[in-house]
Amino acid sequence: MRADSCSRIASGLRFAGLILLLTALVGCKTEKDPDQPTILGAPPSNAYLGVEYYYNWGAYGGEGILDYSLTNAPSWLALEDISNKARQGVIMYGVPGLTGGSRGEADLGKTEDINLVTTDGSLAGTAPFDIEVRYNPLALEAGSFIEGEVPEIAAPRGDHCAVPDLSEPGEHTFTINTYDESGAVDGEKEVTLPTRQVAVKASLDKPSVTRVGVAFELSSRYDPSRCDPSFTGTAPHQRCDFSAANASDAIVGKDIVGLGSDTPQLIDEEGKLRPIDKDGVPLKYLSYEADDNGYLTRGVVTLEPGITECYIRLEVVEDSFAELSESAQLTLTEVRSGLAGLGPNNGGVQTTVTIDDNEPVVSLETLQGGPRDTLNVGDFREYRARLTGERDGIVQARLIHSESSTARLDSEFVIEQQENGLWVENPTLSFAADQDAVTFRVRVPVDSYTNPDLADRFIEMALNEAYQAGREGFARPASEDLLRISLNELTTPIVLPASGGFVPTDMALGHNGRLFLAGYDSADGNRVKVRVFDQKGNLLQEAGVTPEGVSLAPSSPVIGVVNRKVTENNTKVDRYEFVVAYSSDVEIAGTTAAGGEDVLASVFGFDGDLNGGEYVPYWTLRSGTSGNERIRDAGINPDSGYVILAGETSGTWPGQSSDGGVDSFLQRIDTVLDGETPVPEVAWTRQVGSAGDDAVAGSSVLSVSPMLFGSAAGSVGGAEVIGGEDAYFYSYSGASTTPTVYQVGTAGDEKVTGGLFSGNNLWLLGESDGEYSVATGEDDVQTLVRESLSSQAGFLLSYAATGGISRAFTLNDTEDASSESFHGLTGFGGDMVAGGETDGNFTGEAITSSGQTQGIVSRISLVEPAATDDSEPAFRNEWVYQLTTGETSVRRLANYRDDEITALVHSGEDRMIILFSPEGQLLTPLE
Repeated sequence: MRADSCSRIASGLRFAGLILLLTALVGCKTEKDPDQPTILGAPPSNAYLGVEYYYNWGAYGGEGILDYSLTNAPSWLALEDISNKARQGVIMYGVPGLTGGSRGEADLGKTEDINLVTTDGSLAGTAPFDIEVRYNPLALEAGSFIEGEVPEIAAPRGDHCAVPDLSEPGEHTFTINTYDESGAVDGEKEVTLPTRQVAVKASLDKPSVTRVGVAFELSSRYDPSRCDPSFTGTAPHQRCDFSAANASDAIVGKDIVGLGSDTPQLIDEEGKLRPIDKDGVPLKYLSYEADDNGYLTRGVVTLEPGITECYIRLEVVEDSFAELSESAQLTLTEVRSGLAGLGPNNGGVQTTVTIDDNEPVVSLETLQGGPRDTLNVGDFREYRARLTGERDGIVQARLIHSESSTARLDSEFVIEQQENGLWVENPTLSFAADQDAVTFRVRVPVDSYTNPDLADRFIEMALNEAYQAGREGFARPASEDLLRISLNELTTPIVLPASGGFVPTDMALGHNGRLFLAGYDSADGNRVKVRVFDQKGNLLQEAGVTPEGVSLAPSSPVIGVVNRKVTENNTKVDRYEFVVAYSSDVEIAGTTAAGGEDVLASVFGFDGDLNGGEYVPYWTLRSGTSGNERIRDAGINPDSGYVILAGETSGTWPGQSSDGGVDSFLQRIDTVLDGETPVPEVAWTRQVGSAGDDAVAGSSVLSVSPMLFGSAAGSVGGAEVIGGEDAYFYSYSGASTTPTVYQVGTAGDEKVTGGLFSGNNLWLLGESDGEYSVATGEDDVQTLVRESLSSQAGFLLSYAATGGISRAFTLNDTEDASSESFHGLTGFGGDMVAGGETDGNFTGEAITSSGQTQGIVSRISLVEPAATDDSEPAFRNEWVYQLTTGETSVRRLANYRDDEITALVHSGEDRMIILFSPEGQLLTPLE
C-alpha cells in the first residue's frame, strides 16, 4: 500500500474514534527517498614535482555500491583500485612529473575544475577541486665559520643523510704571490696549509620519491684586477690582490675549497671523486669536481628518496694571513638527477659562507694599561703592545696612523724600537713564539713638527692592513683604533702674573680647543674681560665686557661656552657663543641699576669673518633686587640657547619672597629679536632659601630643566633638615610656582663647593670631615653613610634628579692627617676629575712640603671594580697629583677632548694654566 492511500483512509476515519484510526495506521507502510551520493573531503591544493600526492576521499549516500571517476584531471593523477577501508570512499594518488607518462616539468601549473564523480547507477555526486603543481624547492643553510675551529652541526629536523664527522683536519696546497716593501710582486710561493671541515645544509622542502642530485659551486666577488683607486700601477700588485674592494671577499681555492687537494679522497667505481671520513669510508652522497684553476670547488650532493636534509662538506683553509671577515657564495647550479627546483620558482639557490679570521690579536696600551695618552711635541714615551691567541713562530704587527688621525707617521711622529741598546725607527713589531708583549715608543720630533691649526693633532694608532694584507705571519687588530695619543704643543704653563693686571676667575674650553678665561683687569679699572687662547698658548683675542673708562671693584666673573646647531637659510650651522656674568653696584651706561650689587650678563657670538675669527657682543642685561646679588654660575642651553644665571641674593626678586638671610636665585634669560637685533628678555626668576644664609655652588643647563645646587644650614624651601650644613638642589622650568627642593646629606656637615650634571646624575663636590659610602637596605633603597675622619677631606656624591643617592667617594690624604679643600670638577673619559689644595701630603709619596698649601688633582674612576670571578678587570684610571712648587691651589678644571685636563691654578698672587695627561702626567712642568 502506498503512503497516499493511507492518507486517504486516515482522512475518512477522522471522526470514527481513536481505536479505528490506530488500526488503519498499523496497516500502512512509510518509505523514504534514498540520499544523494555525497563526497567528503578537501584535497590539498598544492602538489610538488617528484613528491607523492595522496588523498583518501570519503563518501556516503546512494542505494548501492558507489563507483568513482575523475574528470578533467591532470595525467599524473588517478584513482587507485583501493577503497577507503574506514568508510565508503576512494584513494586518489599520483606523483607529478612521474606518473601518467613521466612528463617531468610539463606537469607544472594549475589545473582547475577537476571533478571527482561518484554514482550508484542512478544518482550521482561530484566534488570539484583545483591542484597546482609546484617545484619541490631546494634550499641552503649556512653560517659563519672560524678558521681552525670545528663547527657544530645543528640537529637535523627531518630524514637526513649521514651527518659528516668534521673533526679530521685536511690539507690544501696552492700558490701565493709574495711582495716587496712597496707591494710589488717579487715572486710566487707554494704553500701547504691545514684545513678544517665545515658543512652547509642542503634541504628539500618535501621528501622526493626519486633520488635528487644537485650540483653546487663555490664562487666569490674577488677580482685580482680590482685595484685601489689611488693605485696608478697595474695588476698583479698587493694593492690589487688585496685592495679595499677585495678585503671582504674570500679567494675561492685559497681561503675556502670544496675538498682540499691533500685531504683524504678516492675515486670510486663510478669514477667520482669522493671525500673519505676518519674511518676510511667515502661519503657516498658527495662528489667533487675541479674548477678551471684545478681546485676542487664544485661538486654534486645527492639526496636519496625520502631524504629531505643533506650536507655539503667544505674546507676552510687555516692560513697565517691577518684578514677581515670574508665571504664566499655557495650556489646550487643545476639539478642533475631527479625532480626538484632551485628555490620555489627554480630561479636559483645561493647562500653566503662567512669566514672569520683566527690570527692572533694585537692590542696597544699605555704602560699603565690605558687606551689613550697625551705626549708633548718634542718628547717621547714608551707604550706596550699585547698579543693574544694561538700562534706558531714569530708574529708581526705593522703600525700606522688611522685615516681619522690628524697626525701622520713619519711626518708628525715616528715609531721606534730598541735594537742593540739603541732606539731605531721601526713600525713593525715582532713577537717571539713565547712572547705576549713588546714595548715600543712614539717620538714627536720638534724640528719637523708643524701644525697650523688651532686644535692639537692626535694619533689614532692602527695596524697597517694595506701592508699586512697577503703577507704571512701578521696579527690582526683588536679594534679599529688601538691607541689614541694627543700631541700637545703647550709645554710650559700660561702664566698670568699679578703685575700684568689681568686676574682670571673662571675658565671654559670652546670650539677648536679655544681656552676662555674670564676675569678682571686691575690695570684697567678692574674691567671685566675675556681672554681667548689657542691650544699653543697664543692669545687670540681679548674681549672687553664692561665699557672702557668704567672703574669697578674687583669681581669674580663666571663664564659658560656653547656650540649650538641653529638653522640659517634652511641650513643647519654651528653657532659658537659664550656668556660672561659678574656682580657690580657701579653705574654702567646702557643699564639700569636695581640697587646694591646687581648681576650683569653679556652674551658674545663668534664671527668667523672678523679678524680671522673673533667673538663680538650680542647683548648685555642687568638685573637685580634692592639687596646684593652675587653671581656664582652662568650657562647657555645648547638646544634652545637660553641663558641661566645662578647666584645668591640678600634682597627679594620681583614676584618672589625672601626666606631670610641670603637666598639662592635661578634666572632664565631668553634672546628675542627687536627687529633684526637680538635683545635679552628675562623669562623668569626663582628665589629659594632658608632662614639663614644659603650658599650656591653652581647650576646646570644640561638637565631636563635648569638646576641649581649648593649647601645651607637650615631648611631650604621647606625641605627637611638632615644635619648641620646640608647639600640641596632643585630644578625649575617656569611651569610650576614652587620647585621641589631636595635637601640631602648626613647628620654631619656637607659643604658643597662645586658640581656638574652628567649622565642623568648630579655630581656634588665638597668638603667635610666625613668618609662617605652608599649602603643598600631593604627594597634596594640606597642611603648615604658617613663615618668621622680625623681631618677635613673632599667628597664627591652622585644624586639622581629625584634625590636618590647612587655613588659616594671620599677624597682624602693617605694618612688622614692633612686638610683638603676642593673647588673644581670636570668629567673626563667617563670619570670625574677634582681639583683643590692640601696643607699636607695628599698623594702619600715623598714630597717636599714647606708648610704651604699645595694644589692637588684627583681622577676618580667611575668604572665599577671587577667582580671576583676570573674575568679580566676593566682598566680603572685612578690617580692623584700634588703640585710641589710654591703655594698653589687648583681652582677650575676643564676637559679638552678627553685628551687633556686643563687647570686654572692660583700660584700666590699669580695665575697660571697647566695641563695634565689622561693618566696624570703634568704636561706643563713648573720651574
